[in-house]
Amino acid sequence: MRKSRILLIWMLALFLTACSSSDDASLPDVQEREREDAINTEQMRKENELLKEQVRNNQKEKDAKEQENVESLRETLNITFKLMAAMQSNNYTYLESVSSPNIEISQQNNIIISKLEQGDYEVPFLQNVSLNNLEYRGFNPLDSDRVILHMATVWSDGNSALDFYFIRSEKGNWLFDGLLTNG
Repeated sequence: MRKSRILLIWMLALFLTACSSSDDASLPDVQEREREDAINTEQMRKENELLKEQVRNNQKEKDAKEQENVESLRETLNITFKLMAAMQSNNYTYLESVSSPNIEISQQNNIIISKLEQGDYEVPFLQNVSLNNLEYRGFNPLDSDRVILHMATVWSDGNSALDFYFIRSEKGNWLFDGLLTNG
């Protein structure tokens, strides 16, 4: 029995020695994996910070563009109201002062002549338009220097679309560049 105990102790010692030596052999592998994981984690953290910065910059650009559109809408809407009032009162001086070089005002016929590459088109001055029958339909920025303000006159028997075209001058202010209507 004593021999079997010695043999059992010897086998147990041999088994424990074999297990401890394999752990020592894998320790550098574990350390290498931990080092690689730390490097990968740091790279991902840097990429994440870069992406966050790009998102912040994109949001700032989006906010600036949205603010620019709001300002453009405000300016063109104000000009539109003044244009309609000038048409009703035949204020040719104002009409010419806010018109682009593509617009000609005919004082004899009270019409707006838009000169385009495709040809000229004429629109009579708007009459009988008031805030009571005017409706805002939309704002369409074509690019940073051209916009369309969509309005309509609304009557009990229908409505007429009014599309006011504007371009930005070299000085940065908006100029009336045309009017299309189906009424």
